[in-house]
Parts: sequence; structure tokens; C-alpha cells
Amino acid sequence: MRTLVEQARERLLSAKDTVCLQRARLVTEAYRRHESDPPALRRARAFAHVLAHMDLDVDSNPVFAGNTSSRPRGWMLIPEHGFGVNRQIALENDGLDSILDGRIPDDMREYWAGNDIPRSAGGTAGVGHLAVDMERVVHEGLEAIITETNGYPDDPDPERRNYRKAMAIALRAVVDWAHRYVRAAETAARSASDPIVRGAHLRVARACRQVPGRPARDLFEGLQAMVLTHLAVAIEGHGMSISIGLPDRVLAPFIGDGFDPEATTELIAAWLLKIASNSYQGRGSKTQAITVGGLDHRGRDQCNALTFCFLDAFDRVRVGDPHLFLRWHERMDEGVKRRAVEMLASGASVPLLVNDEQTARGFVQAGADEEHAWDYCVIGCNELGIPGRCMQSAVPFGGLIEHIELLNYMLLDHSDPDEICNMPVLLACLEETLSRQVIESRRRSEARWVNMSARVPTPFTSALMHGCAERGEDLLTGMRYRFAGVYERGFTNAVNALAAIEKVVFEEHRLTMSELVEAMRGDFEDEHVRRMLRQAPKWGNDDDRVDRWALRLVEMRERALDMADERFGGSPHMVCHVVRSLHHVDGQRIAASPDGRRAWTPVADSIGAEVGTALVGPTALLNSVLKLDAARYFRGGYNLNLTLPKSSARPQVLRPLIEAFFAGGGQELQVNCLDVDTLRAARQDPERYRDLVVRVAGFNARFVDLSAVEQEEIIRRAELAVPDQPLGCA
Repeated sequence: MRTLVEQARERLLSAKDTVCLQRARLVTEAYRRHESDPPALRRARAFAHVLAHMDLDVDSNPVFAGNTSSRPRGWMLIPEHGFGVNRQIALENDGLDSILDGRIPDDMREYWAGNDIPRSAGGTAGVGHLAVDMERVVHEGLEAIITETNGYPDDPDPERRNYRKAMAIALRAVVDWAHRYVRAAETAARSASDPIVRGAHLRVARACRQVPGRPARDLFEGLQAMVLTHLAVAIEGHGMSISIGLPDRVLAPFIGDGFDPEATTELIAAWLLKIASNSYQGRGSKTQAITVGGLDHRGRDQCNALTFCFLDAFDRVRVGDPHLFLRWHERMDEGVKRRAVEMLASGASVPLLVNDEQTARGFVQAGADEEHAWDYCVIGCNELGIPGRCMQSAVPFGGLIEHIELLNYMLLDHSDPDEICNMPVLLACLEETLSRQVIESRRRSEARWVNMSARVPTPFTSALMHGCAERGEDLLTGMRYRFAGVYERGFTNAVNALAAIEKVVFEEHRLTMSELVEAMRGDFEDEHVRRMLRQAPKWGNDDDRVDRWALRLVEMRERALDMADERFGGSPHMVCHVVRSLHHVDGQRIAASPDGRRAWTPVADSIGAEVGTALVGPTALLNSVLKLDAARYFRGGYNLNLTLPKSSARPQVLRPLIEAFFAGGGQELQVNCLDVDTLRAARQDPERYRDLVVRVAGFNARFVDLSAVEQEEIIRRAELAVPDQPLGCA
């Protein structure tokens, strides 16, 4: 098995990005054939047409069945949402921005240009950021869900009847797709000269006769059911951030007396590589999150033998995507804690850590049932959801709040900046601007999601979400929990900007507001002005002079969002501070800002300190963040980057830091233990450092795969990381 895993990994990592037009051609054929069908039926029949005719790859990773394109890293395209390279993928991976140039046939491009399909947030796929109910898939099977969709024959509403019919077509298509793998694997077994490879093919054939149509009977079938379902969701049209959910919980019933940890770890390693082979946007990270550990609603630790296997398998494959989150709590298995900290201290950059108490409490405060809240998982970079029940907290249903952009807009648009005579007046102007933006964003987003559910529904994925079959609706409108998810960025820059304005303008009177605004317009042509702003106190140093502005910002934001909740109705909002590479993308449109940041440059990469400004050390940084009530202000989660020098990141140092932060109410922690010399050597000699995985900001990647921009950013973080100071966590 280990040889098969190593070979599969090598095939995947050595594959060059190419373009596979197969799905695009098949979807186009089906759309033309079913032009008169209602949207849901048209989508289901197009999905079924793809699964019935796409090439099956049973050779690149023979341990499991499942592929999304005809070859590893052959780009699967989703023309329903446009032809393009996701802007974050292009930024994170050199050479991919033009991969589609000249590759899309004119007739195909013209057909989809005329279909006027509403675009998703990324512009290249459906909303993603979801986890389906894998518990039902594994332990009940798709046939049982088909029976459910057929259980409403007397519904008088034709749209609901059509949607359930579409669900049944899509579910049946996946069952038939699995049966195609039976035949393909049996054919491959007959021609295999290696008995181990032959045995792998025959095991796949046996499993695909059973799953995902019927309940899995053992661990292998459970894993096979999950990976086929996961890849089918991608093929249906979701792109980024399709989560596997909580696999150590789902698969726990298959842990028996003969359980072999080493063999299981190898099996999971092969399974991770199969998920990594999802070819949407090629080698770019799809942020396919996997979450393990945590408590259930009765307070029982859910760590088990599989939790260890997942940790070990991630350490073994070192592929970056998928990435692993560990739900941390005080009563967690001691061995799991120890293994996780050892991995982080070694520089593995996984697992990412989530505080159970704060996160589940945030869902409860938003209106989720206690039992469901404790079933949460990560469903993207760091966004949160509940498998099969909730995903709106992780897509910008309520819009985006870019704090530093809003502050800039308010200042640069003001007719007379000198009328802003003190901090209370400045905050009042900023809150008025924020409130207008929040209302308009919510209005546009509400209309957009309804439009997408009507025009580009996903009946297969929706069938695996609770409530959608009963209501006969798409997941965008039919799920029980429909929170207004709000994205947030630029928070750190705005906090620093408020602190700088207070000090330089209103305390020291070294600039007037008009002079500050003029300096911003000129991109700080006078370096002396910029230096004054940069020398002001900074967020992330446990400095109350600065940190109080962070609280004022989130309090202001909550007032604006509460007002939007009241105006539009529905459940309370959930704010998620999420970055990935969007700090670069946002910065490209934001002019020079009052924190001394130059125009068109990146904003801060997490909710923590701006790189190079956490001068006291990591404990002070964590203390600043602890002043924010995560369960109240960040019910949708936040991403916090913590970079430590590898030389000082020993387990006995790292673990107390983690435990103190979570005990104080911290919500999420992304730990990178980096060595500058190793990073520089990896840039010069990539072949020697192929297994070096780093956490960027919302995604993991092999360092050698990253673009020059991202590599330089990681190196700068390592250069400016400082060891801890003895302050003691709050």
C-alpha cells in the first residue's frame, strides 16, 4: 500500500497543469439538448450526461475511484459560471493566469456568453463553502435519499415537484457513475501485472457495487462513498471550499477489534491524494477542509483512533490541499493534543486549530440548535458551517465589510475633512458610511442568491442538505439555517489607522485632517508624513491605546448589521474574518490609507498584527485578539496567523501558548513555525524541499508551488517573527 500511495503522490505532484474540455463539452451538449426544461431539470440532466460520458481515471491512484477530469491537473471547467482563472489561484500560482488563452472553442464561448447566467463570487464556479451530510451518505446511501425525494407525490406545486425530480435524477446519476467505476476497475484488474495493483482495482470494484448507493459495510467503503460524493459535488458545479466535514466521527462505527492503525493511515493517505486530485483550477488550492476531533453536544470528546490516523496521514502526504482542522477543547484526548503540537512545532503547518467552546457557542447565539451547533466543521479557508444543515455563514450572503476601504472612502469623499474635529466625530462619520454600505450589500446579496438558486441550482448537492427535499428547493433558499454571512477584511489596518489619526492629528497636532487626506491622495509623497503614521502604536502588542479601537470597530459593525437584520428579517448575521489571498486583491483597489500603507499594496493578512508590527511577541499578539469576544463578534470565525521562529517553537513552548489562548476565549489559530534559511534554500533548490508545507492565510501549500509573491510574503513573515516575551496570556 505504501508503494501505491507514493506512486500516486508522485503522479499527482509531477503532473503539469493542462486544460480538459470534457466536462465543458458535455454540459454544453446537454444544455442545448434540454433547452426547454425547467432550470433544475436541465441542470440535473446535464450533470447526469457528464457522469455518464466522462472518462474514468482508475490508474493514477488505483486505491480509490473518483476523478473530475480525464487526467491529473487537467482543468475541469464550469462554463455555467464563466471561463476564467480564479483571481486568487492566479496570484498564488505563477504561470496559470493565461492557461485558458486560446483553449476555449469559439462556439462554446459564444454559447455560454449568451446564456446570461448569474456569476458567483469567484466568477468561475458555484458558491461552494459547504459540507453535505456525509453521515447519511455513508450509513444510509443515496438510494434512501432518492426514496425521500419521491415521497411527496401529492405536492400541488409544480416547481417543487420538478426540483425533487431533478434531485432524484442527479442522485441516480451518481449511483450509475459508481457502477461505471466497477466496470472500469474490473477491466484494469484484468490487465494489471502487479498483484497489489490488481487487488486494489478489485477492491474498488467491490466497493463501488455497494456505495454510495447503499450503506457502507466497512471503513474502505465508507471512504470510497465519501470521495465519490465529494468529487460529484465538484463536478455538479461547486468550485472552492467543498468540505469533507467530520470524517473521524462519520467513520467511527467501522473501528473494530481488528483495527490496524498503520494500514488505516496509509489508506487515508491515498484517500487524501484522491481528494487532492480534484482538478477544478488545476494545482490551485481548493481549500477542501477536513475537520477532526471536538466535543459533541453532550460534552463527550469525539477523538478516536481515526483522529490519530488523519493526523499521521496528513503528515505523510504533505500536499497542502486538502487541509486539516482540529477542534480543540480542554478535555481532548491527551495523545491527540501531543501529536498535533509536535506536528506544528516540526513545521508541518497542520493541523489548524479551532476552539470548540467559542465556535459552537457562536452558532447557538445565532439560533442553531445545541445538537447541531456542536456538529460544526470548517468549510473553507476558515469559514464555518454545519454538515448538511448550514453554509450561509461562510459565503458573503450579507456582503463584505472592508474596514480600511470604508475608512478611506469616508475620508477621501468628505467635502471638508477639517470638519472632522475629533475622534467621536470621525467614528460617527465612519458608522454612517458603514451602515449605508451594509444595507446596500444585504439588498444586493439577497437578490443575487435568489437569482442563483433559480438560474443555476445544484439539485444533487441540495438533496444532501436537510430540508431541501422536503421543501423542494435549492440549498440557497431551502436550508433551515439561513444566516446572513458577512465577510470582513482590512480590520487590522483600520485599527492601526484610527490609532494613528488619534495620535498624529488629535493628540500631537502634527497634521490636520485635510493635510492627512492630501497626503493620502499623493500616496505619501512626503515620506516624513508616512513615517509619523507608521510610528504610531500598532494592534497586536497588547496595547490598550490601540486595542480599544478594535472594540469600537466591532461594536460599530454590530450596530450596523443588527439594523440590517431587523430590516431584512431572518436569522442573526454571522461575521467571518477571512483572507486567503484577498489581502492582495483588496489592496490592489485601495488607495493609500491613514495607517501609512501605500496605495495598491496588500492589507493585513489576518485578524492579527500586520507583519512586522508585533514587536513584543506572540503572547502580546494573542492578548490583543483575546479582547474581542469571538462568540459574539465573530460567530462565523476568524483567521489568525501566528508565525514563530522555528528555533524557538518547541512543543513545551507552543502548547501552553495554544491552551492559554483558547482558555481565554480565542477562536482559531493558524500556526507557522518557519526557518528563514530553509525557506530561502527552498526557493533556490525546489527539488530538495518538495515536502515543505506552509500555511499562507486560509490555505496550505507546498512552498515550492507558491508564486514568487507568496513565497516572498512567507519569507518576510519568518524574517520578522520574534520570540515570545514573558507577559502571560490573559
